[in-house]
Amino acid sequence: MNRATFRSTCLMNLLLLIADVSAGSTAAVVPLSTSDSEQADQDHGLLVGTNHFTIGLIRNGQGQSPDFKHSNEMEWHIEEVTYGKRSLAIQLPVNGLFVVRLPVGSYRVTKMRFHSSEGSWHTVLPTAFEIRPWECTSLGTSMLQMQVGFSTGWIRRQMLNEQEISRNENRRTLGQKECSTSMAHLESSGKRSVRLDRQSSGARRH
Repeated sequence: MNRATFRSTCLMNLLLLIADVSAGSTAAVVPLSTSDSEQADQDHGLLVGTNHFTIGLIRNGQGQSPDFKHSNEMEWHIEEVTYGKRSLAIQLPVNGLFVVRLPVGSYRVTKMRFHSSEGSWHTVLPTAFEIRPWECTSLGTSMLQMQVGFSTGWIRRQMLNEQEISRNENRRTLGQKECSTSMAHLESSGKRSVRLDRQSSGARRH
């Protein structure tokens, strides 16, 4: 490749990158396993935490229906708010530890989805965090309790973000990875409404 061709190729890639940033982008980010070799670097940090999720039915005073199934994962739609250009969808376990590698930036969650055999339940819980280079950001431990009826319901989150709990769980999550950890300060949200989208094609059974 001669010098002129090389310059043209570099210029084209730069223009495509600028166009992508200015127009916004959407990507799917999959949680890392604890054995994954990915680590934080100058352009990425790690989001870590633990979820404990319970769900019940409110239907004519009856409890859980035997044919009601829900996914082992929930979907978060997050937006990078520093420039307001990047939207991401990440899959997190409804129960257990998680590690997600994300580009550096300030984020807020715009929607949470819980897939079930009946469709997709969606809500918004106030959630914001900062991803810094070479660092881990801990969301602590979230206790999530959801009660649903035929098409509506509510969800409650209780945060257990004590430093000692977080340090212990981060060690279990990250294994041998070295990562300076900062806490995201999330408030328990009280009750928030949830609604069922029966047309959602994302309903899955696990």
